[in-house]
Amino acid sequence: MSKTPKPRAGADDALAKIVTKDWFRAVAPKIIPPMHKAMNKLTRGRFVPGAGLVLYTTGAKSGKRRETPLEAVPSSNGSWVVVGSNFARESHPAWTGNLIAHPECEILVRGKTTPATATLLEGDAREEGWQEALAHFGGWQGYTGITDRQFRIFRLTPH
Repeated sequence: MSKTPKPRAGADDALAKIVTKDWFRAVAPKIIPPMHKAMNKLTRGRFVPGAGLVLYTTGAKSGKRRETPLEAVPSSNGSWVVVGSNFARESHPAWTGNLIAHPECEILVRGKTTPATATLLEGDAREEGWQEALAHFGGWQGYTGITDRQFRIFRLTPH
């Protein structure tokens, strides 16, 4: 069993309060993903601020390769936990549907691309992943009061 990381404090606490604000949730989806993609391209994946990794999936409907920078939670066993919060919107983010349809994916971390398998977490495994995620970034907890949607949580296991 992996050890849950200790919560971060300071700037993360302030950010956790900001992410639930209506103005942030209106603006962030239009600004943050394009910024992450630009930084990913510019630095060849070595530095993408605010994103732990870049996820490459196969489109569930299109079959095309999709790129999504995501905040990700590193686990002690080498896997990553990702939360489909979608800025607390009412719909699941597209990348989660892509992983359900095609769990084989790739992740780019610090300039290195690695094949991985995504597992949709359920039951006790979901709760464990959720607690890991909250210890990493408590802002996700604030989103649960905005939407009734249960966030999809995945474990990405490199191979």
